[in-house]
Amino acid sequence: MSLQQDKSKQPDQDLEKTTVRYLRDNPGFFERHRDLLADMVLPHESGEAVSLIERQVSILREQKDEHKQKLQQLIQNAQQNEQLVNKLNKLILDMMDTTSLEQLVRLVQKRLVSDFNADEVSVRFVDGKVKSDHASLLDNQGRAAFDGVIEKCKPVCGRLTTEQMQVLFNDAAESIKSAALMPLLTNKGNKECLGLVAIGSKDVTRFSADMDTLFLDHLAMVLTRMINQHF
Repeated sequence: MSLQQDKSKQPDQDLEKTTVRYLRDNPGFFERHRDLLADMVLPHESGEAVSLIERQVSILREQKDEHKQKLQQLIQNAQQNEQLVNKLNKLILDMMDTTSLEQLVRLVQKRLVSDFNADEVSVRFVDGKVKSDHASLLDNQGRAAFDGVIEKCKPVCGRLTTEQMQVLFNDAAESIKSAALMPLLTNKGNKECLGLVAIGSKDVTRFSADMDTLFLDHLAMVLTRMINQHF
């Protein structure tokens, strides 16, 4: 071993001696910092057998890691929900500032793409109820493809049928792998539907059938109210 190597090890050795001396002088250290024990490995002579204490410590360490992961996931979900709420609130406030149905439709289409990372946004109004130059109309045949969605009175997510995708996204239908569909219901009791708003994604995992639709439902209710004010 060279003199240079001896010098490089000296700081570590000094730190180790200082740590040993501190722990010896403060025997209650681990009583005050019990969480450190879960991260420490304290081997002892027991042959190939695993002592009960070792097993208990191992289980506690695993539980600690599991709880830590769950907490991190909860924090991440909370942060994502907060961002989503902020974007949704801003969209709703901007919707309230629109002065025409055309402006409202354009705003919704643009912002769902830019702020909510949609690949395609489709707005379809039921023929005879609402007319807009920026939204296609659903005739009776087209509306029939969505009777099941309207009957449920709530947004649906996941993979839509080929017919539904074609009605909503036309030439872009083949590239859309998952979607969120919001029926615009003026009265859920009698299921009076003004139209549909569809958010399409090229990612098959983006929208799934088990997703929570709380935010979509809220957006659909506000948008329906706003549309009613413009015709």
